[in-house]
Amino acid sequence: MANQRGDKFSKENRNWQASIGANSLNPSLKGTDLRGAYLRGAYLRKAELKKLDLREVCLTFADLIEANLSEACLTLANLSEACLNLSNLRRAVLTEANLWKANLVGADLYQADLRRANFCKANLVGANLEEANLCGANLCDADLSSTDLRGVKLQNAVYNLATRYPESFDIAKVGAYLIGPNMLLPQINLSGVALSDTDLRGTDLRRANLRETNLSNANLVAANLSGVNLSGANLTGADLREVILKKAVYTRRTRFPDDVDPLKLGAYLIAPDVSLVEVNLSDVDICGADLRGANLSRANLTGVEMRSVDLSKANLRQALLETAKLQDADLKAADLTKANLKQANLSNADLRLVNLTKANLQGANLTGADLRGADLMGVCLSQANLSNVDLRNVDLTRADLRGANLSGVDFSQVDCIGIILDEGSALA
Repeated sequence: MANQRGDKFSKENRNWQASIGANSLNPSLKGTDLRGAYLRGAYLRKAELKKLDLREVCLTFADLIEANLSEACLTLANLSEACLNLSNLRRAVLTEANLWKANLVGADLYQADLRRANFCKANLVGANLEEANLCGANLCDADLSSTDLRGVKLQNAVYNLATRYPESFDIAKVGAYLIGPNMLLPQINLSGVALSDTDLRGTDLRRANLRETNLSNANLVAANLSGVNLSGANLTGADLREVILKKAVYTRRTRFPDDVDPLKLGAYLIAPDVSLVEVNLSDVDICGADLRGANLSRANLTGVEMRSVDLSKANLRQALLETAKLQDADLKAADLTKANLKQANLSNADLRLVNLTKANLQGANLTGADLRGADLMGVCLSQANLSNVDLRNVDLTRADLRGANLSGVDFSQVDCIGIILDEGSALA
């Protein structure tokens, strides 16, 4: 099937190039399927490409001067070093497109979707970016002189000292991050940001969120990536000499250079059924991670960001989870025997059938959690917030509930033998 599609593109491209030669003044491709097409160096000056589906198309070095690309879909398109001067890109979609060194002088990008696009070294002088969405875009070394930036969205976009923009415009105030070599950027959230070809030599990125971040061909020599979340990140072609990856986490979707073994550099693979016995991931961000059935017994997960993590059927016996953030986490049938969850946030977590025998949940927040069928024999819940918790068919034998917030809790189907309560409480 793939070969048939490739043959189709090859044939269509040849036919189309021939038609361009016959009518180079205003070529039109209306109705042509060009998704993923290879059109390097194509002549498309003044071309009529309005509303075309050009996803993943390769248009490197293409001539698109004065082309009409309004409302066109160019998601993941490669437009590096293309010439788009005076082109019409109003309301076009260029999410995650590569516009490295592209020329966009005077281009109209009104309300264009440019999220996570790579504008590194691009020329946008005099362009119209009014109300455009550049969240997570890479503007390092880009020239935005005389550019209309009214109403532009730049949250989590990145720029460097070489980026040029109007003097009256405060780029940091709208949420963009200044990055560069040897900078201190601990715990920065660059999830999904386009950082390809970026110079981050010696940069301190400890505990940063780099989930789904494009770091291809980035210079990360001697950068500190300890405790970084690299889930699904792309580091192909990146220079990782002397990089620090201790306690960094990655998934099977994370792409490293062929000569780099993240495990040897101290990073941890986060995946279902993985063995991470006694691992130290304290203060690391693994929100949304899939750790179904993983063995994390005696692991140090103190202060870990684990919102919406899937830990169903995981082994967390004697794990240290003090102050861990487990909001909306899936812990169905997990084994947390003797685990330390002191002051952990488990609000709205799914704790059905979980084993919390003799676990320490002192001061923990379990607001709205589902604990149906859970084993809480001998658990410490003193000072815990249990408001509106579902405790149907729960075993609370010899559990310590002194000082706990029990508002809205129904104990009619709970085994309360030997339960420890405050003197004079209504439940007692």
